[in-house]
Amino acid sequence: MKKIIYLFCFAALLSCSKKQSNTNAVKKTTNVIEPKNPLNNLKYENKIDFYCKMDITKYGVSDTVTYKGKLYGFCSSMCKHEFLIKPEEYLAKTQ
Repeated sequence: MKKIIYLFCFAALLSCSKKQSNTNAVKKTTNVIEPKNPLNNLKYENKIDFYCKMDITKYGVSDTVTYKGKLYGFCSSMCKHEFLIKPEEYLAKTQ
């Protein structure tokens, strides 16, 4: 019986001494925008994606559209497509 107790205590001691790694930790970075993407160097009329509300100044642009002579940036082609269905409605919300 003593051997089982010693074995249990030894196993508990080993399991407590292991250093736990935090695999869910998010790595903080100051520059999220992909610098090689030329779309990120353009000047846009919007700073926030109209459809999904993502900050394109922080996370970058993957698609654009020119509407009534103004250039708008979007995080994805899906967001651009949704904007083009009813652009006046999205633009009215920002004013």
